[in-house]
Amino acid sequence: MLLMRSQQMLTKKTDHPPEVEEPDGLVYVFTGEGKGKTSAGMWTAMRAALEGKKVAVIHWYKETRWPTNDQKINGLLPNLADYLMGCGFYKLPTDHAFENEHRMAAQAALAKAVELLTEVEVLVLDEIINAVADGLLTEEEVSTLIANRGQTHLVLTGRDASQDLIDNADLVTEMKKIKHPFDKGLKAVRGLDY
Repeated sequence: MLLMRSQQMLTKKTDHPPEVEEPDGLVYVFTGEGKGKTSAGMWTAMRAALEGKKVAVIHWYKETRWPTNDQKINGLLPNLADYLMGCGFYKLPTDHAFENEHRMAAQAALAKAVELLTEVEVLVLDEIINAVADGLLTEEEVSTLIANRGQTHLVLTGRDASQDLIDNADLVTEMKKIKHPFDKGLKAVRGLDY
């Protein structure tokens, strides 16, 4: 009888389920000198969106005036938003913006990331690592964003990931360039590269 009563107590339902602490979102880093960092981030975003997750992508260097296919992403899926927030490539021959414009764009992209952090399940931060390497953002700003991610999964892309970022990520993939059409003077191909 006592055993029976003990079993009933163990199986008795409570009005409130036990509180379970949800794990933090994962941090993915796609870095290196090779092609494929943004492509990996974008496909991760697409896969998550097709699974029904709410997803956002923020681009630190791509800008709306560029005729790229990135602009066609918005509207494809209702749960996938894409933000082109850059002023173009920084300190490259095609750079058309002043340094302060690049800094303001990087800060605006960071503010958008902070805003979206609690609204989406997956947040892709395209070329944010480049923005740190270029001095447009600080390592501390990115570390704070990661620390405040809660359950949101973060995907960071760009060259020159710091050791601290690598150490604090859950997944790190380094794209290594073996050869590239640019080495032969060939231009990017629409539909393959942009």
